[in-house]
Amino acid sequence: MGLYDLYKKLIDRKLTKFYKNKSDLYKYSTGHLLIKHYFGHNGHQTNLKTGNIGFGWLHYALIQAIKPERVLCIGSEQGFIPAVCALSCKDIQKGHVDFVDAGKRSNEAKSWGGIGLWKDCDPKKHFSVLGVNKWLTPYIMTSKKFAKKYKRKYEYIYIDADHSYKGVKFDYKTFWPRLAVDGMMGFHDICLKGLSGGEEYGVWKLWKELGEKNKISFIIGDNSLGFIQKSK
Repeated sequence: MGLYDLYKKLIDRKLTKFYKNKSDLYKYSTGHLLIKHYFGHNGHQTNLKTGNIGFGWLHYALIQAIKPERVLCIGSEQGFIPAVCALSCKDIQKGHVDFVDAGKRSNEAKSWGGIGLWKDCDPKKHFSVLGVNKWLTPYIMTSKKFAKKYKRKYEYIYIDADHSYKGVKFDYKTFWPRLAVDGMMGFHDICLKGLSGGEEYGVWKLWKELGEKNKISFIIGDNSLGFIQKSK
């Protein structure tokens, strides 16, 4: 049960003095909260009207199945997939998400959709709305600095940061050796081509280089997501 669902029950049973106020907390289910507060609209096949979290279900389900000790999420505009992953860890009472983002603003080079949120807000407070602070730790720094400072191993890694070929290949080469055998690594925007802010998309190129073994791709219109499993 998410925070919004719990709050709705408290309101319905008049266990809170705010029950007369049909506030935003009452209007939204956990799915709506994830999409609205963590901006799941962009590229994840979500539906705010129904609360369907789209590609978020894939991350949620894989974490439920793998039951990782540690999850790494690199890059997120407002925290949608890191929040989903943390919620899945919370629901199975196992695992912890390391969320890494450089916090770049849209007017900075290689921002790749970043709006500077993580430097303008308190990331812990931002995620506390979902009640997942125990299951997620934000690191507002580049993946290069994070990799140098922390030498952790992971069973689940999701990459949605620097979308240039050079950038995504750095993240792949840096963190693939830290992925456990049978672990999963996911990439967002595996089919996007063209330019963004003067920078050329390159995730598609790396995804092609990785071959076909142990891979699965989800491509729906302009939205795309790919997973590769590490074998022995």
